[in-house]
Amino acid sequence: MLMNRFNLKVVLCLCVFTLIFQVSVYANSSWHWLTSSPRELLPLAIGITLFIEIVAILFFSSLGKDLSIKAKAAVLIILANIMSFIFPYVWRMFEMQPFATDLADAWYLAFESGPYYIVLLGYLFLTIIIEAPIVYFLLKKHAVNAKRLLIVIIVTNVITTIIVAILERTLLQGTW
Repeated sequence: MLMNRFNLKVVLCLCVFTLIFQVSVYANSSWHWLTSSPRELLPLAIGITLFIEIVAILFFSSLGKDLSIKAKAAVLIILANIMSFIFPYVWRMFEMQPFATDLADAWYLAFESGPYYIVLLGYLFLTIIIEAPIVYFLLKKHAVNAKRLLIVIIVTNVITTIIVAILERTLLQGTW
């Protein structure tokens, strides 16, 4: 009797879970971009992000007045951002390798196959995991207030991620 109640609860939970978390499946079709691929938005996204993050970190994070520290900060922000922008596509390139003839073809497929925007929710976490520690740990010794530096880094990354996501979904459209 106890086992039947347990089985009934499991079945009910699975039914509720299935109803709440539905996913559309498109069999025998492929995604294609109606406008252009996210690859063409990547330079614009990187440029906007770099501008906002460099300005915010240099002016709001209490790094001090030394020009060499500000130049070091700008270079670190640029390198960390490039790493966080490119990493998802490198990852996707390796996922696409079984379907590609070589790495160049896999790199092309990383951008062209599937509805893969530059920014998804996981990208925000990836940005904070990759970019924030690099910038924070290399600049905290130059900051008057390390906690403020960390907050500025995280807040600007959230803001720039939201901006890029909105731009991307506004400018790029695709269909199955």
